[in-house]
Amino acid sequence: MRAIKVLSVCGSGTVSSAMLSSKLADIFEEKGYEMEATEVSPGGVPGAMQGGGYDLIVYTSPVEGSYGVPILNATGFLVGINEEEFIEELMQEVEKLEL
Repeated sequence: MRAIKVLSVCGSGTVSSAMLSSKLADIFEEKGYEMEATEVSPGGVPGAMQGGGYDLIVYTSPVEGSYGVPILNATGFLVGINEEEFIEELMQEVEKLEL
């Protein structure tokens, strides 16, 4: 099984997206998955998606456009609001992937 490739997006592409990636890695590990994450700002999404082969985009700052992969709002998950709902949505998307 290959790792799930996640593009993590926040305003500056550093602090919040790194925290988000860390929380996601914990969830995926609990569920038996490996994850590879890249952190970017919203402006870096188009370039990352051109060559990245990402499975999911998760964000705390809005992402404009459509990239052919699920785009999930992870703001509440990052701050501890409605975490279970986010995890359920996340895992529904993961189950659709060909890993």
